[in-house]
Parts: sequence; structure tokens; C-alpha cells
Amino acid sequence: MEETKNTAALILNRQAYKEDASLVTVYTRHFGKLNLVARGTQKLQSKLAGHIEPLTLADLMIIKGKGYDYIGGILTRESYSGIRSDLNKLYYAGQAVNIFNRLVKEDEPDERLFFLLANWLALLNDFTESNNFSSDSGELLLSFFKLKFLKELGYNPEMYKCLVCSQNIKPGRNYFNLFQGRVLCATCHKNEQPGFISPNDLMVISDDCVKIIRFIIDKDSDQLIKLKINTRILKELSKVSSNFLKFQI
Repeated sequence: MEETKNTAALILNRQAYKEDASLVTVYTRHFGKLNLVARGTQKLQSKLAGHIEPLTLADLMIIKGKGYDYIGGILTRESYSGIRSDLNKLYYAGQAVNIFNRLVKEDEPDERLFFLLANWLALLNDFTESNNFSSDSGELLLSFFKLKFLKELGYNPEMYKCLVCSQNIKPGRNYFNLFQGRVLCATCHKNEQPGFISPNDLMVISDDCVKIIRFIIDKDSDQLIKLKINTRILKELSKVSSNFLKFQI
């Protein structure tokens, strides 16, 4: 009898594999990231094909195989139609999923990562504005995802105390250490010894950006709609979160 297991899964990627099959990358709730074969999904009449598209949340039955395990059954739970129908949302969803897929290792299950991505996709899917979904909203949501994702991976930024003196950060000209993910106060930056901290690791960070990152790290996604950020601070937030991510990969 074939060994089977069942789990919820987020479809991250799909590519053609051998004759008429697909190789599907999923992140499952119980088993982490897996690469699975979906047989016959290149055929027009395939019943599985519509359920293995990226950006799908599905209930999955996995059957043990000699090489890759394969998908024995799959049922879509959420197709995120609000994302698929909006090109801007689709772009930001793709960015988040690509980051997730690139950084998460196989066979290391973590329910927190599963729910982080699932909840973020639901947030993006349901996000509404008076006009069309804007790039500003997309950048805010993507920055939120990057910082929360890095936190779950163990790279939680310290935004309250100085990297060097450990004193509470005060308003003024402070710096963010991209390598260590901590703020450096103006006094310690002025007095730092040469070679202790590389200038290439630092970027100036405004008081408003410090506050926004604190809010994002400390609050859940349902609090995000309360944030009101002007374009200048949003660009700074996007730059900080993107550069912080690059330093960790």
C-alpha cells in the first residue's frame, strides 16, 4: 500500500517536468517546503492542472515516490481571485512568493512561516481602496512582509536600543546597521572606532521610519490598515527593508 500524507499547502512554483508531468514547489503546513510531481498535468484534460497554479492555497494528498513524492489529490481552498484580477497586486504577490521560495529551505517545517505567507496573501487579496490598488499600498505591504518574514527567520531588527551603547534610541540623526539589523545612535556613530562598524553597513534612518518599523514588527497584519505614511517615508521604508533583506541572503 502506498504511503500517503495530507496537509494544507501553498503553491509557490510550477514547471514542466518530463513528458506530461509538472514539478510543483509547495510550502506545506506540516512538512515544510517540498518539490512534488503532478502527473499528467500538461494534458489538456487534466483535472489536477487548475489546482497547482502558483498563488493557490489547497488541501493536498502526497504519495510517497521513489524519487520525488507526487501529488495524489488536490483541492483548491483559496485561489486569491482578488490578486489574480489586479496586475499590481499580482506583481507584489509574485515578489513576496519569490523571496519566500528563495530563502526557505526544504524539509524544515514551520507553521509560523506557512501562516505568515497565507495571511499576507489574504491581506493583499482583500485589500481595498477608494481607487485602484496603488503602488504605495503595494510597497507598504511588501515591506511589511519582508520585515515579518526576516523576523520569523531569526533576523528581528532591534529598533529601540543602540547597537553600541545599548541606550534607548533618541530622536535625531540615527543610523541603521543593515548587517546586524540594529540602530546606531548619533553619538556612537560619531565616536565609533575605525573598523568596528563598516560604513557600507550603515544607512541614515529617520525618526519616522524607526517608528514605522517598530509598528510593523510589534503589530499584526490587521493593524496595517491604520498606518498612514507619506510617499517620502514609504520610499525610505522600502529601501531599508529591501537592503536589510539583501544583507541577510
